[in-house]
Amino acid sequence: MSEIGRMMAGIDPMPRAPEQGSGARELLHEIVKTPVETPRRTPRLELIPAAAVLATAAVLGVAFLPADAPTGIAPAAALAFHRSGDDWVVTVQDLYADPERFASEFKARGFDIELSLQPGSPSVVGKVMGGDQTPGARIEEESVSCAPVGDRCTVAFRIPADFRGGASIWLARPSRNGERYVWAGDVDAPDELLHCVPYRGMTVDRLRAVLAGRNASIESFRVESGNRSNPVPQVPGNWLVKGAASAAPGQVIVWAQPDRIELTPEQRANVKERMAGCPTG
Repeated sequence: MSEIGRMMAGIDPMPRAPEQGSGARELLHEIVKTPVETPRRTPRLELIPAAAVLATAAVLGVAFLPADAPTGIAPAAALAFHRSGDDWVVTVQDLYADPERFASEFKARGFDIELSLQPGSPSVVGKVMGGDQTPGARIEEESVSCAPVGDRCTVAFRIPADFRGGASIWLARPSRNGERYVWAGDVDAPDELLHCVPYRGMTVDRLRAVLAGRNASIESFRVESGNRSNPVPQVPGNWLVKGAASAAPGQVIVWAQPDRIELTPEQRANVKERMAGCPTG
């Protein structure tokens, strides 16, 4: 678990979504107002990431019927199925469809699969964030392609044609107006609010100014006490920033403390990796 993940784990009292494992992608589970529903299956296996095949795919829009469309016309399919060898490649065409609609289209193909899409920060949009599978099931991430701006994404994954198990898949989608993130990447990852900003160790006032320059702000603060992370309305401007997490578009949660910030070797390595390619000076 990352440092931010450990800090998020200490927040109390806050609604909690089901635990998905470790990693910064899950850190917003501890702060969202509406928790993700617990899947109905208990066996848990890792989804098999196929990072090597994250090739750029054609960007598709979200399909909606016009308000004055004639009655009796069925809505466009939320999922597209394409046969590839011994597998089906499933492409999500409507990122905002209800889970029941996804389940119905899977059922029509003979699959017992639940698909849930929740709002995510820019660096994780379109990615498979976790899920549950019955033993022996195999579902692989196929491709993710998102436009630089807006909510146009193509997300695809691969299912064996003879798949007879059950599975739940959780994907991150672009957030809509007023939505908080359920899934969040590192706040200094590419496309995130603080990408290329060495914010750790900054004063709160300095970070506030940096965010203002990016049309963003601090939503709230967290202060660690023992192994807990407690929300507070405000902290002194000269306190130092230990960490930050994206809460919603243009808003971050900040961990701050009065004394010096000490980064572990692992944290320093992660920061160096995320700053690679950023302007210097």
